[in-house]
Amino acid sequence: MSKIQYLIGVDGGGTGTRICIAGPDGIEKIRSDGGASALGQGIDKAWLNISQAIKAGFAALGIDEPDFAQCAVGLGMSGVHNPAWAEEFKQKNPGFAKIVVETDGFSTLLGATNGQHGGIIAIGTGSIGEAWLPDGQRLEVGGWGFPTSDEGSGAFLGLKAINHVQRIIDGRRPVTDFGRKLLSITGQTKAEIFNWMGQMKQGECASLSPVVMEFGASDEYARAFLQEAGREIEQIGLALRAHHADLPLAICGGGLSEALRPYIPADFLASTLHPQKDSCAGALILIYQALA
Repeated sequence: MSKIQYLIGVDGGGTGTRICIAGPDGIEKIRSDGGASALGQGIDKAWLNISQAIKAGFAALGIDEPDFAQCAVGLGMSGVHNPAWAEEFKQKNPGFAKIVVETDGFSTLLGATNGQHGGIIAIGTGSIGEAWLPDGQRLEVGGWGFPTSDEGSGAFLGLKAINHVQRIIDGRRPVTDFGRKLLSITGQTKAEIFNWMGQMKQGECASLSPVVMEFGASDEYARAFLQEAGREIEQIGLALRAHHADLPLAICGGGLSEALRPYIPADFLASTLHPQKDSCAGALILIYQALA
């Protein structure tokens, strides 16, 4: 692997892609971002957005035509749980010297623990709980994907919100300022809402979660959705600790995970840690450890 001049970490999710570029020593030089690259949204789309984000990062370093054959890439990707998607993704490697593909949950774990053993609950567009034990065992809770899983996540809150809209239109719930804000996004009529739902993928669904957060303090329905999300996060953690009561756990995911902290049951929240680094840094650790 002497020809490898750059290590790249990729955090690929349903809303966007973040990359970081380092030298062979694993020390970050630059970061960049791009469009969504969750595998469930299309393999070709994922590689296109990843490649564009990487090229943008190199451009910021003054390198307009990066040689992918000099790059090794660690990828923490949403959708890797589907074996067919994961295999197609690996087969379509656009020329990188080496790629290591893992779940975005595992790259988040490596970032949160700075490459050490432990566990995480990752809350973003989707959600997953993962642990990496000293004996090498890997544990996983959730992560079944949108729309059947992703408990406690932005997509989870978005599903609660669109169901709330449906109930308002039916007359099963009253119209409040929370509902009016949602209706301004989804449309005011049944036909408009059906049209919005027809375009609704994981990212679009999660785009409603900031509205739920906005009204959490003032609206009983929004607050109930957030409290349910908090309980779901606790349940993921309790499942990870079912046979490992002393497992150190970090709650990760950036803005949404921080905003949800007041709604997570207090005793459980007090037993958790803050992450040391993020998923993008974890993906860089992934490729650095693979080459080491």
